[in-house]
Amino acid sequence: MIPLKKNRLFVLGILVSALFYFVPASRADTPTFQSFAQRDGLASDYVTSVAFAPDGAAWLGTSRGATRVQTKYWVSYTAANGLPNADVRALAIASDGKIYFATNGGGLTLFDGTKRKTYDTTSSAIPSNYLTAVALDKSGRVWVGTFGAGVARLDGDTWTKYALANNYINALALDASGNPWVATNDGAFFFDGKSWTRFTQAAGLASNQVNTVALAPDGKIWFGTENGATVYDGKTYHTYKKSDGLADNNVRAIAFETANRAWLGTAHGVTLFDAGKWKTDSVANGLADDTVTTLALDAQKNLWVGTPHGVSVTGAPLQRTTTYPVVLVHGWHTADSDQIDDTEFRFIKHDLEQDGFQVFYAAGISPFNTLFENAQVLRDVIAEVLNKTGAPRVDVIAFSMGGLNTRAYLESSLYQNNVRRAIILGTPQAGVQLWYPLLTREIEDRPTEPSAIELSPEYATLFNRTHAPRVTVPYDLLVGDARTQTGLGLLQVFPPSDGLIDVWSAHALGGPQVRHITDSDVHAWDPAPLPVNPTSYLYPAQTYERFIRNALRDPDARPIGFAAAPVEPLAPRNTTPLNVDTLRAGDTITRVLPIDLNRAARFIARWNTGDVTVTLRAPNGTRYTPNTVRDSTSTTFIRQNGAGLLDATYLKADMGSLIGYAIPHAQPGSWQLIATRADTGNQALTLTTYVDLDADLKFDLKVDPTWYPPGAPIVVETQISNKDANADVRVKIEWLGDGVTPRGDATEVKLLEEGDPGTYADTLTGLTRGGYYLLRVTARGNDYARERETLIAVSPKTATFDGAARAYRQDGTLTIDANANVARAGNYALAATLRDARGQLVTAITAPQTFRAGKQTATVAIPGRDIRARGLDGPYTIELVLMDANWAAVQTDQTQTLTTEPYRANDFGE
Repeated sequence: MIPLKKNRLFVLGILVSALFYFVPASRADTPTFQSFAQRDGLASDYVTSVAFAPDGAAWLGTSRGATRVQTKYWVSYTAANGLPNADVRALAIASDGKIYFATNGGGLTLFDGTKRKTYDTTSSAIPSNYLTAVALDKSGRVWVGTFGAGVARLDGDTWTKYALANNYINALALDASGNPWVATNDGAFFFDGKSWTRFTQAAGLASNQVNTVALAPDGKIWFGTENGATVYDGKTYHTYKKSDGLADNNVRAIAFETANRAWLGTAHGVTLFDAGKWKTDSVANGLADDTVTTLALDAQKNLWVGTPHGVSVTGAPLQRTTTYPVVLVHGWHTADSDQIDDTEFRFIKHDLEQDGFQVFYAAGISPFNTLFENAQVLRDVIAEVLNKTGAPRVDVIAFSMGGLNTRAYLESSLYQNNVRRAIILGTPQAGVQLWYPLLTREIEDRPTEPSAIELSPEYATLFNRTHAPRVTVPYDLLVGDARTQTGLGLLQVFPPSDGLIDVWSAHALGGPQVRHITDSDVHAWDPAPLPVNPTSYLYPAQTYERFIRNALRDPDARPIGFAAAPVEPLAPRNTTPLNVDTLRAGDTITRVLPIDLNRAARFIARWNTGDVTVTLRAPNGTRYTPNTVRDSTSTTFIRQNGAGLLDATYLKADMGSLIGYAIPHAQPGSWQLIATRADTGNQALTLTTYVDLDADLKFDLKVDPTWYPPGAPIVVETQISNKDANADVRVKIEWLGDGVTPRGDATEVKLLEEGDPGTYADTLTGLTRGGYYLLRVTARGNDYARERETLIAVSPKTATFDGAARAYRQDGTLTIDANANVARAGNYALAATLRDARGQLVTAITAPQTFRAGKQTATVAIPGRDIRARGLDGPYTIELVLMDANWAAVQTDQTQTLTTEPYRANDFGE
């Protein structure tokens, strides 16, 4: 006979530290259940375990993660949050708050609130990674049950293993001495600290298949079996079955209120045993599912019933979080159909809908529209969503250039105070910096897309000067530093980036509600953009699970992640001149690329359609191919034990139509880049190639300022760091048009050496057409070639300020009226940047305007809520910028500045 003691109950799933307070519920024999599922905030519908802390905190283990619950706060943790396996089979939380996750395939993970430690078969002596149960004894030792490897105990960092007659453990519970009772499919076992005793059907159990075991407050042992519940008092056995009042003989879970009041979860409902009386609850009266997977009672005696279709709870310990419709804003280019199921959002849409969110897509946003036009589209989309759903606000998830379109709405007079938070993924807030040479090619090749210019750093300067983040809307700016991802070795030689957008540009936006977060995502979103299949913002679900899911259920709209460390701005890239070639099916071209120093070099090739193969030949004849370099994403690459492989990295990104070779020590001299058209398409392919260099020789370009009145002299000055006096330095000037008028041919000017050796300059005249110009400046010497690019803007003089502006309070706003003289009717924008007496930014609002020809008044109204939220007093200084917005917006006149009366922030209404 085995001695039994009245004890504190350590049952699987009822072992957690104090975190949250739950509202007490009155006890009733016929409980009223509320049911919650994945759509309400659970990591998954399939609930495997429930555990509580003394103050009522709750953790729910599920088949796809664990969820921490505090009334209306639901926070889920999955493999994306650090769990080695998201299938959590059991939970235990120590009195000091440490949480133990027993996983199905990932071993045991300890989380102490800040750090994680995992015990698996590769890092410890744990007998198996497949765990089924976990419990803590009063000495802090951890007991685990495994699937096939018996029972193990962790004491400090030492594991002790116990093999049983059946090593497939279903459940375990500990007595007051920390000795385990173990349930298996071939009986139950008890360990008294020295030896194991086995209990079987022959001894008195209802069945040898024991699903669970629990210790009652009076010291009796209850076994849940496939053929009833057996109670053992240390001497005799008594079995309860369906004929006695159980809902079903297959008993899966047991929990106690008192010695005479027990809840039994079965395959067909949950039954209350109350001093010999029986009462069963099922789907018919509120359970999420009749199949019970786990049971637990919190400190207020609320019953928690885990099922394959969610958790059902008595009383009122939980609240459903108020969620908002989610509006998705796509990147620069998306599916031609402009239907969500064809776009980059098709994956996250599925994730969101599984979690119960209403998902909407901002159709109509187009690269052929300006940011101002797309802002109006987004305004109308959000209005329609709110009309359909009756919600007061939406949450926005914006990808890539979608973040700029979102800002164009939020930071304009179009905004209707109807966005709760903006989650912005991989957006170039300061323009595309890392791949600026290729962006200039996109600008050249897309004469009808203002958005190509709007992605430039030069346009970003104007945009950020005339726009500022709404202080009433949290912005989460997430960008990936993908250098750590397997197979992306090419990125390791570049500054931190997601492969397309550098971290500095993505975070080059500040404000009281702007938060910066960095992970390891790449910019691409396709399920297989590379043979190595990296993780990106929108596929697979890693970023959604780690950052977005919980953020959308957070009533406080807290940051989606930890603050990222700042990074330095990018210096201009050191590149050779761009080569542009046309290839048709079967064509091969060879380009000679000069390398002037034995340093790192990145050979870049990008095309617009079809497919290309690229190989290199060094000056000494060595050939570089995808199969001959040590680090390659080629699907045909065979390492051959590394023998004879060249010290280089090859990356082919089909999603970006880009090939790169990174060579740590590129031999000086003339390299050959051989490109072959690999597809059989009929459309001509345009290929751009160049080299990004680490070299001492620098080529600097200065054009200051970047905005000019028409016909104003423009001084272009360059400096070659080697002081070469015989260089051929030229600037190619191309007007980038207005989206309608043909651009015409570029002109070229040779710069002359002036002043210090290596300095070449000239003054450009005759740039009288309004809009943006691309200046492509090249320098060529005997053994080197360099290129720099920049955009400048020339006023179209389509509208000018006409007299002094005025600012005044009106209906709770600060209203600014500016008189304009308009030469050409059309679309314009008036921007007002507001600063306090010490020069601190209060806000910046841009108001799109439709002007007729002639004199008229343009108005910007700054909402009082923005001024109050910022909390900075006046008098305010206001800078006004007038822009022609018929194409990529360009400043039309000199700025105008005015000062307000000494208003206080609290003078303005909500």
